Amino acid sequence: MGTGARGTVLVTGAAGALGSACIDHYVANGRTVLGLDKSAGAPDTRATMLAVDLADQSALQRALDEAVPRHAPVTLLVNAVGLIWNEPVISLKGAKFVPHGQQNFETVITANLTAAFNAAAVVGARMARSGGGSIINFSSISAQGNVGQVAYSAAKAGIEGMTRAMAAELGPLGVRVNAIAPGFIDVPTTREALGGDLLEDYARRTPVKRLGTLGELLGALDALAENGYLNGHVLPLDGGLRL
Repeated sequence: MGTGARGTVLVTGAAGALGSACIDHYVANGRTVLGLDKSAGAPDTRATMLAVDLADQSALQRALDEAVPRHAPVTLLVNAVGLIWNEPVISLKGAKFVPHGQQNFETVITANLTAAFNAAAVVGARMARSGGGSIINFSSISAQGNVGQVAYSAAKAGIEGMTRAMAAELGPLGVRVNAIAPGFIDVPTTREALGGDLLEDYARRTPVKRLGTLGELLGALDALAENGYLNGHVLPLDGGLRL
Protein backbone atom coordinates (compact mmCIF):
# COMPACT_ATOMS: atom_id res chain seq x y z
CA MET A 1 0.00 0.00 0.00
CA GLY A 2 1.14 3.54 -0.60
CA THR A 3 2.08 5.62 2.39
CA GLY A 4 1.61 9.12 1.09
CA ALA A 5 3.95 12.03 1.72
CA ARG A 6 3.37 11.99 5.47
CA GLY A 7 3.44 8.27 6.06
CA THR A 8 0.71 5.88 7.11
CA VAL A 9 -1.67 6.46 10.00
CA LEU A 10 -2.45 3.25 11.89
CA VAL A 11 -5.68 3.13 13.93
CA THR A 12 -6.39 0.27 16.32
CA GLY A 13 -9.92 -0.51 17.44
CA ALA A 14 -10.86 0.50 13.91
CA ALA A 15 -14.31 -1.11 13.98
CA GLY A 16 -15.42 0.82 17.07
CA ALA A 17 -17.12 4.20 17.15
CA LEU A 18 -13.97 6.14 18.09
CA GLY A 19 -11.69 4.19 15.76
CA SER A 20 -14.10 4.60 12.86
CA ALA A 21 -14.36 8.33 13.52
CA CYS A 22 -10.56 8.61 13.54
CA ILE A 23 -10.39 6.82 10.20
CA ASP A 24 -12.95 9.20 8.69
CA HIS A 25 -10.98 12.15 10.04
CA TYR A 26 -7.59 11.13 8.70
CA VAL A 27 -8.89 9.97 5.32
CA ALA A 28 -10.69 13.33 4.95
CA ASN A 29 -7.35 15.00 5.60
CA GLY A 30 -5.66 13.07 2.81
CA ARG A 31 -3.81 10.55 4.92
CA THR A 32 -3.19 6.91 4.05
CA VAL A 33 -4.84 4.88 6.81
CA LEU A 34 -4.55 1.29 7.99
CA GLY A 35 -7.23 0.14 10.43
CA LEU A 36 -6.70 -2.86 12.70
CA ASP A 37 -9.38 -4.59 14.73
CA LYS A 38 -10.14 -8.09 15.97
CA SER A 39 -13.30 -7.93 13.88
CA ALA A 40 -12.60 -5.65 10.95
CA GLY A 41 -16.03 -6.35 9.44
CA ALA A 42 -16.90 -5.68 5.83
CA PRO A 43 -14.30 -4.22 3.44
CA ASP A 44 -13.98 -0.50 4.01
CA THR A 45 -13.39 1.80 1.07
CA ARG A 46 -12.10 4.61 3.27
CA ALA A 47 -9.01 2.76 4.42
CA THR A 48 -7.30 -0.60 4.37
CA MET A 49 -8.88 -2.68 7.14
CA LEU A 50 -7.29 -5.81 8.61
CA ALA A 51 -8.71 -8.28 11.11
CA VAL A 52 -6.04 -9.13 13.70
CA ASP A 53 -6.07 -10.07 17.38
CA LEU A 54 -4.08 -7.24 18.95
CA ALA A 55 -3.55 -9.35 22.07
CA ASP A 56 -1.32 -11.60 19.93
CA GLN A 57 1.88 -9.66 19.32
CA SER A 58 3.23 -12.12 16.75
CA ALA A 59 0.00 -11.97 14.72
CA LEU A 60 0.08 -8.19 14.87
CA GLN A 61 3.68 -8.12 13.65
CA ARG A 62 2.87 -10.40 10.73
CA ALA A 63 -0.20 -8.37 9.74
CA LEU A 64 1.75 -5.12 9.81
CA ASP A 65 4.64 -6.55 7.81
CA GLU A 66 2.22 -7.79 5.15
CA ALA A 67 0.20 -4.57 4.96
CA VAL A 68 2.99 -1.97 5.00
CA PRO A 69 6.34 -2.41 3.24
CA ARG A 70 9.13 -2.79 5.80
CA HIS A 71 10.81 0.52 5.02
CA ALA A 72 7.60 2.51 4.49
CA PRO A 73 7.02 4.89 7.40
CA VAL A 74 4.13 4.62 9.82
CA THR A 75 4.21 8.10 11.31
CA LEU A 76 1.12 8.08 13.55
CA LEU A 77 -0.46 5.38 15.71
CA VAL A 78 -3.82 6.13 17.30
CA ASN A 79 -4.47 3.41 19.84
CA ALA A 80 -8.28 3.54 20.00
CA VAL A 81 -8.65 -0.13 20.93
CA GLY A 82 -10.67 -0.73 24.09
CA LEU A 83 -13.65 -2.20 25.88
CA ILE A 84 -15.84 -0.29 28.34
CA TRP A 85 -16.89 -2.56 31.20
CA ASN A 86 -19.16 -1.93 34.17
CA GLU A 87 -18.83 -4.28 37.16
CA PRO A 88 -18.24 -3.37 40.83
CA VAL A 89 -15.55 -5.11 42.84
CA ILE A 90 -18.28 -6.66 45.02
CA SER A 91 -21.93 -7.21 44.04
CA LEU A 92 -24.79 -8.09 46.37
CA LYS A 93 -26.64 -11.02 44.86
CA GLY A 94 -29.41 -12.28 47.08
CA ALA A 95 -27.86 -12.55 50.53
CA LYS A 96 -24.29 -12.96 49.27
CA PHE A 97 -21.46 -10.61 48.43
CA VAL A 98 -19.99 -11.81 45.14
CA PRO A 99 -16.53 -10.62 44.02
CA HIS A 100 -15.74 -9.25 40.57
CA GLY A 101 -15.08 -12.15 38.22
CA GLN A 102 -11.41 -12.81 37.55
CA GLN A 103 -12.08 -13.77 33.93
CA ASN A 104 -13.96 -10.52 33.32
CA PHE A 105 -11.11 -8.56 34.90
CA GLU A 106 -8.52 -10.27 32.71
CA THR A 107 -10.65 -9.75 29.59
CA VAL A 108 -10.89 -6.01 30.29
CA ILE A 109 -7.15 -5.71 30.96
CA THR A 110 -6.36 -7.59 27.75
CA ALA A 111 -8.74 -5.53 25.61
CA ASN A 112 -7.68 -2.14 26.97
CA LEU A 113 -4.07 -2.48 28.11
CA THR A 114 -2.39 -5.53 26.58
CA ALA A 115 -3.71 -4.81 23.08
CA ALA A 116 -2.60 -1.17 23.28
CA PHE A 117 0.82 -2.17 24.61
CA ASN A 118 1.39 -4.63 21.77
CA ALA A 119 0.44 -2.07 19.13
CA ALA A 120 2.62 0.64 20.66
CA ALA A 121 5.62 -1.66 21.06
CA VAL A 122 5.44 -3.15 17.56
CA VAL A 123 4.70 0.13 15.80
CA GLY A 124 7.17 2.02 17.99
CA ALA A 125 9.97 -0.28 16.81
CA ARG A 126 9.02 0.36 13.20
CA MET A 127 8.91 4.12 13.81
CA ALA A 128 12.35 4.04 15.43
CA ARG A 129 13.76 2.29 12.35
CA SER A 130 12.17 4.68 9.86
CA GLY A 131 12.83 8.09 11.35
CA GLY A 132 10.33 8.56 14.16
CA GLY A 133 6.65 9.18 14.69
CA SER A 134 3.89 9.83 17.17
CA ILE A 135 1.88 7.37 19.29
CA ILE A 136 -1.36 8.46 20.96
CA ASN A 137 -2.94 6.09 23.46
CA PHE A 138 -6.48 6.31 24.78
CA SER A 139 -6.85 6.57 28.53
CA SER A 140 -10.10 7.72 30.15
CA ILE A 141 -11.43 9.85 32.95
CA SER A 142 -12.07 6.48 34.62
CA ALA A 143 -8.32 6.20 35.25
CA GLN A 144 -9.06 8.45 38.25
CA GLY A 145 -10.99 5.49 39.72
CA ASN A 146 -14.64 5.33 38.70
CA VAL A 147 -17.18 3.59 40.94
CA GLY A 148 -18.50 0.47 39.25
CA GLN A 149 -15.61 0.24 36.79
CA VAL A 150 -12.77 -1.26 38.81
CA ALA A 151 -11.31 -3.32 35.93
CA TYR A 152 -11.72 -0.54 33.36
CA SER A 153 -10.22 2.01 35.77
CA ALA A 154 -7.23 -0.25 36.41
CA ALA A 155 -6.65 -0.77 32.69
CA LYS A 156 -6.80 2.93 31.88
CA ALA A 157 -4.52 3.84 34.79
CA GLY A 158 -2.12 1.30 33.31
CA ILE A 159 -2.33 3.07 29.95
CA GLU A 160 -1.20 6.31 31.59
CA GLY A 161 1.80 4.71 33.31
CA MET A 162 2.70 2.87 30.11
CA THR A 163 2.50 6.10 28.11
CA ARG A 164 4.92 7.95 30.38
CA ALA A 165 7.40 5.06 30.47
CA MET A 166 7.32 4.63 26.70
CA ALA A 167 7.74 8.36 26.16
CA ALA A 168 10.93 8.36 28.23
CA GLU A 169 12.31 5.31 26.42
CA LEU A 170 11.29 6.13 22.85
CA GLY A 171 11.76 9.91 22.85
CA PRO A 172 15.52 9.65 22.17
CA LEU A 173 14.65 7.47 19.15
CA GLY A 174 12.40 10.13 17.64
CA VAL A 175 9.12 8.58 18.78
CA ARG A 176 6.81 10.70 20.91
CA VAL A 177 4.20 8.97 23.09
CA ASN A 178 1.22 10.78 24.59
CA ALA A 179 -2.27 9.86 25.72
CA ILE A 180 -5.67 11.46 25.80
CA ALA A 181 -8.05 10.88 28.71
CA PRO A 182 -11.55 11.74 27.51
CA GLY A 183 -14.38 12.41 29.88
CA PHE A 184 -17.84 11.56 28.67
CA ILE A 185 -18.02 12.03 24.91
CA ASP A 186 -21.41 11.91 23.24
CA VAL A 187 -20.96 8.86 20.99
CA PRO A 188 -23.21 5.79 20.65
CA THR A 189 -20.87 3.41 22.48
CA THR A 190 -20.80 5.66 25.55
CA ARG A 191 -24.59 5.86 25.61
CA GLU A 192 -24.89 2.09 25.19
CA ALA A 193 -22.41 1.38 27.99
CA LEU A 194 -23.65 3.90 30.55
CA GLY A 195 -27.22 4.76 29.57
CA GLY A 196 -28.79 8.13 28.91
CA ASP A 197 -29.80 8.94 32.49
CA LEU A 198 -26.31 8.38 33.89
CA LEU A 199 -24.73 10.39 31.09
CA GLU A 200 -27.10 13.28 31.72
CA ASP A 201 -26.07 13.19 35.38
CA TYR A 202 -22.41 13.39 34.35
CA ALA A 203 -23.26 16.29 32.03
CA ARG A 204 -24.87 18.19 34.92
CA ARG A 205 -21.84 17.57 37.15
CA THR A 206 -19.34 18.71 34.49
CA PRO A 207 -18.36 22.37 34.94
CA VAL A 208 -19.11 23.14 31.27
CA LYS A 209 -22.55 21.50 31.76
CA ARG A 210 -22.48 19.18 28.76
CA LEU A 211 -20.88 16.11 27.24
CA GLY A 212 -17.90 16.38 24.94
CA THR A 213 -18.25 16.20 21.17
CA LEU A 214 -16.51 13.98 18.68
CA GLY A 215 -15.12 17.05 16.91
CA GLU A 216 -13.48 18.22 20.14
CA LEU A 217 -11.93 14.81 20.64
CA LEU A 218 -10.51 14.74 17.10
CA GLY A 219 -9.15 18.26 17.53
CA ALA A 220 -7.33 17.17 20.69
CA LEU A 221 -5.81 14.23 18.84
CA ASP A 222 -4.51 16.57 16.15
CA ALA A 223 -2.95 18.84 18.77
CA LEU A 224 -1.09 15.91 20.34
CA ALA A 225 0.07 14.61 16.96
CA GLU A 226 1.25 17.91 15.53
CA ASN A 227 3.16 19.48 18.42
CA GLY A 228 6.65 18.01 18.22
CA TYR A 229 7.57 19.06 21.77
CA LEU A 230 4.70 17.25 23.50
CA ASN A 231 5.92 13.96 24.91
CA GLY A 232 4.88 11.86 27.89
CA HIS A 233 1.68 13.78 28.60
CA VAL A 234 -1.83 12.61 29.37
CA LEU A 235 -4.26 15.24 28.09
CA PRO A 236 -7.50 15.42 30.09
CA LEU A 237 -10.46 16.17 27.81
CA ASP A 238 -13.22 16.12 30.39
CA GLY A 239 -14.76 19.57 30.68
CA GLY A 240 -13.20 19.94 34.13
CA LEU A 241 -15.10 16.99 35.66
CA ARG A 242 -13.44 15.17 38.56
CA LEU A 243 -14.88 11.85 39.60
